[in-house]
Amino acid sequence: MATKKKNETKQPLYINGRYVVERELPSKPVKGDQPYEAAKGQVKVTLIKSTAGCLKEQQATVRALGLTKIRTSNVLPDNAATRGMIFKVKHLVTVEEVK
Repeated sequence: MATKKKNETKQPLYINGRYVVERELPSKPVKGDQPYEAAKGQVKVTLIKSTAGCLKEQQATVRALGLTKIRTSNVLPDNAATRGMIFKVKHLVTVEEVK
């Protein structure tokens, strides 16, 4: 049987004539871990322009924000995920802080 050496260094991968750097995959989130901070406040998002003629990704983002028709509003938690979605469709919506 072969014995493993403790201080063995990995040789770089050589694939298709190139050396490839191995990267470690990010660790999976722990069960029950909150990916975003707890919402300190809330924002009210209102759809002011139609999604007709917009990219499919933008239409899906508007639907994910809970907006269906023009002048519909939705109150959402103010966190990084919501702010990122609003940024993608900032030309279609207005945002107000709710206290």
